[in-house]
Amino acid sequence: MTKWTHNVILSIDFLDAFRQFAAMNDMTRPDSILDAAFQAFASYGYKRTAMDDIARAAGMSRTALYLHFRSKEDIFRSLGIRYFEQALRDMEAALIRPGQTVEQALYACFVAKDGKFMEVVLTTPHGSELMDAGFAVTVDLAVEAERRTVDLIARWLDTKGVPPSLAPASAVAETIVAALKGLKSGAASLEALRAGEARLAALIARALA
Repeated sequence: MTKWTHNVILSIDFLDAFRQFAAMNDMTRPDSILDAAFQAFASYGYKRTAMDDIARAAGMSRTALYLHFRSKEDIFRSLGIRYFEQALRDMEAALIRPGQTVEQALYACFVAKDGKFMEVVLTTPHGSELMDAGFAVTVDLAVEAERRTVDLIARWLDTKGVPPSLAPASAVAETIVAALKGLKSGAASLEALRAGEARLAALIARALA
């Protein structure tokens, strides 16, 4: 292959990637790529998933994929950002949904906190590897999300009233979040996790009654 031919191929590849980018350059495209990446990570695990796999799952060239994300790690962190933001929104919605008991609101909040990630962790062969990758790649995001989760639950507890023997609400919220982390790390199945979350919700509701 001559240098001229090589340069022409590269130019065609770049133009093809640019056309894909231009055709899909809307606010939903990064989300569709992240959806595809999530499925690729769930199917192959974090270590075995390559940018080629993600590009193929997203229906685009690898060159076009690099116009959106720098690396596999960048994609995984972006997934983490989306997951934590969505979880916080869903948790808040679950807590303030009308017509619920305290126990029902707490359980719905706990399930919302898990999102789709814990379902994948506990129902696929690569779950533990994805959890390890989460600790390694998104640890700073997780710390910040945990702080915001404690604040969210504390504010909600304040609206329900915390008995003086349990106050302040922030301490109760910290205990709840710590208990959820313990349930998550020790759960052998999604069913076991849900059962533990239901027990925790019942215990906290009775303590608040």
